[in-house]
Amino acid sequence: MSHLTPYRIRLTEDRKGLEITWSDGQVCRYPLVLLRKRCPCATCQADKKEKGDFYIPLFTADALTLKDVKQQGHYAVQLIWADGHHTGIYDYAYLLALCAEIARSEKDTPSP
Repeated sequence: MSHLTPYRIRLTEDRKGLEITWSDGQVCRYPLVLLRKRCPCATCQADKKEKGDFYIPLFTADALTLKDVKQQGHYAVQLIWADGHHTGIYDYAYLLALCAEIARSEKDTPSP
């Protein structure tokens, strides 16, 4: 289990990503579309399970606009989206795993 905690959380300049600086100095940039697609709340997980692995959700602009980020104890953050969705609690271990996944996919993507 990781004991890393966010040191700083901010929107990227283009407002399309969330940047988290972790207590060890690691900086992770999470595309908002990925965070919304991978929302860990029960409603989103049930929707994904019901519709199958090949389901691609279509999001409105509000669904991809982050309105607020709230600390949840000492283990997670809650993302509040402009469309009113607010039940996703992203624990630190989940966010760190996503960061590693993003880094692997960037490494595997050839540069132009």
